[in-house]
Amino acid sequence: MAVSPDTAQELIEELYLMGRAMRVVLSHPEPEQLLPGGVGVLGALEAKGPCRQVDLAVDLCISPSALSRHVTELVAEGYVDRHADPGDGRASLVHVTEDGRELLRRVRAARARGLQTALADWSETDADQAYVALRRLRNALTAHTHHSAPAHRSDARQNQEVDV
Repeated sequence: MAVSPDTAQELIEELYLMGRAMRVVLSHPEPEQLLPGGVGVLGALEAKGPCRQVDLAVDLCISPSALSRHVTELVAEGYVDRHADPGDGRASLVHVTEDGRELLRRVRAARARGLQTALADWSETDADQAYVALRRLRNALTAHTHHSAPAHRSDARQNQEVDV
């Protein structure tokens, strides 16, 4: 049975509000003043491993120019490094440095503490059920994105910014 338009709208509104709440609860008191989304780019690069910027931009659904601003900042701060692509000397690969990994460890620990505090009255079962439901929703959205028309995805990439 399909989800009704009213339920779909309620989910959209709740996800929007959840995103706002998550930004507040999971904000990290780091002395670094990275662009909004910089930590998200760093985390995505860590997960992907050394790669070309254009490939990372595609994975993050952002424009190459938006990613370039993040990478330039992350390189300047010492969190990301560039080196020549062994397969194509004209191109370069970006990768997370040890300082970048350490920043991610600190941010992740601070975010986990913030969420633990916010969910202090939740049981482990409650949290696990929320995780399962959110993962199922993300997988459905991701599967839908992969089945969308390429032209539509390309336009969407140009208009999205990372905000993690």
